[in-house]
Formats: sequence, C-alpha cells, structure tokens
Amino acid sequence: MQVNQEKKSEWANLEDNMGKAPATQYLSVCDVWKDSVHKVVTKLEYQTPIYLQAYTQIHTEFLHCVDNLFGTCYLWQKQYFDRLGLDKGVVNAYGQLYNSWIDQCMQGLDAYANYKKVQAEMAIDAMKVGNEMLHSWMDVFGRTVSSWNSWFGRTNV
Repeated sequence: MQVNQEKKSEWANLEDNMGKAPATQYLSVCDVWKDSVHKVVTKLEYQTPIYLQAYTQIHTEFLHCVDNLFGTCYLWQKQYFDRLGLDKGVVNAYGQLYNSWIDQCMQGLDAYANYKKVQAEMAIDAMKVGNEMLHSWMDVFGRTVSSWNSWFGRTNV
C-alpha cells in the first residue's frame, strides 16, 4: 500500500487536527487569541474567491434569464406589434429615443461601477489608517505602562 507523501495544505492539516489537543503549548491567553483569529481570518480569506464565484454565477444566470425572457417573447411581440401597422418612421424614432435611454443607462451603470470602486478604495484606506492608529495607540499605551512600572519600582511589564 502506497502512502500519499504530498504536502498537505494548512487547511487540510487544520481539519485533520480539529478536536485534538493543540500541538502548540500556549504561553498566554493572547497567544491563543492571536492564533485563533489568524486561523479564522486565513480561512475566510481562503474562502473569499468561493463566495465571489458563487455570487457571480448566480448574478450571471439571473441576467441570462432576463435576456432569455425577452428573446423568448420576441416572436409573439413581433407578431403583435406588426399587426398594429405602425409607421416605420414612428418605429425608427422610437428606436432612436429608446437607444438614447439605453445609452444613459449604460453611463449610469459605468458611473455606479466607478463609485463602488472608489468606495472600496476609501474603505481600504480607512482600514489602513485605523490599523496605523491602533498600532500608535498600543505603542503609547505600552510606553505609558512601562513608565508607570518604573515609577513604582518595577522593571517588568
């Protein structure tokens, strides 16, 4: 019997070790939290493409359904409107008006896509600034506690 010698991914190893005693001996509660948060964040990061692909597939299928609805109804609609005997000039004018409206819709869709892009960039920038501020505050907090400890004759935090 041949044993599979392939290197397992971090997630395969994690799944194998679920419910078992941790292999690492933790030094503090903070080590447990940091390790646990890292595992969850990494798992979510790993699964993000799955979520995006699933949403994309649903959205694409919905758009195909809408397109198919109008394509399927085309023959019936053509027969109905052809029987009305509308003047070709009126139909052409309606077509031009409708195309103008569609062009405005396309511009609106482009503007919304650009807005969402800028919104995402601003959110990312805000998170980066927040992270930098958090690091600065923790640095000030650490220095303050160290200073207090030295005032009270303690050298360790």
